Amino acid sequence: MEGRRRVYYSFHDIPLGEDSTPYYYGYDGMPQQSVTSRTEIIHLTIAMLTLSVAFSFALGSGGFLTNGFYSIVSAVYAFPIALFSILTGFFFHELSHKFVAQHYGLWAEFRMYPGGLFFALIFGMLFGFVFAAPGAVTIQGGARKFEMGRIAAAGPLANIIVATFSLIGYLYLGVDSYIGQILGFVCFINIFLGFFNLLPFGPLDGKKIITWNAIVWGALIAAAVVILTIYSNRMFIPGGLF
Repeated sequence: MEGRRRVYYSFHDIPLGEDSTPYYYGYDGMPQQSVTSRTEIIHLTIAMLTLSVAFSFALGSGGFLTNGFYSIVSAVYAFPIALFSILTGFFFHELSHKFVAQHYGLWAEFRMYPGGLFFALIFGMLFGFVFAAPGAVTIQGGARKFEMGRIAAAGPLANIIVATFSLIGYLYLGVDSYIGQILGFVCFINIFLGFFNLLPFGPLDGKKIITWNAIVWGALIAAAVVILTIYSNRMFIPGGLF
């Protein structure tokens, strides 16, 4: 096992020319301090609310330029669906990366992309179409190959688990139930996010996973394809998302 690695909670905590600083250890059994910071909580809250508002217009009647004031009324009705979907899809995905990274003693916190959130909000509100790059978990501390593979796999795995349970509820309740509609879109967001991130290209999780363990990647992508196939037969995509 490698020596203990010092990890800072946020960029604001990094000292200038000091030898002592707060740190925590992961799986070596040492006590851990706080796993988050006020900065991260603020970034997560802004990102989730912004995405929820943007998706509310996409799930409702579309953007303001198409349906005017009625789009706002529809967005209010669709907001619970959007919020719950973002919470279980985006939030669980990013936090899964974070907690696994921290388990290995790495510094990991979410940081939003203000420009990506701004364009997601504008396009959602005006056109009823969402293309989002909300942010990502930043990891520091020199992760090893197997650590990066497991950290990368944690996000899509969380999406697959949520998609599985929401799909069961959706198939049981159906689209005629408001709760069924919520579960249907939760399933859609999670399985789409999970499958997309498993693609083995560029900066996506799939490339890191397949570099670490091709068998794990194959199992995850197979599970995602099965859920996506089952869901596609009774797909529920409300409003103006597409």
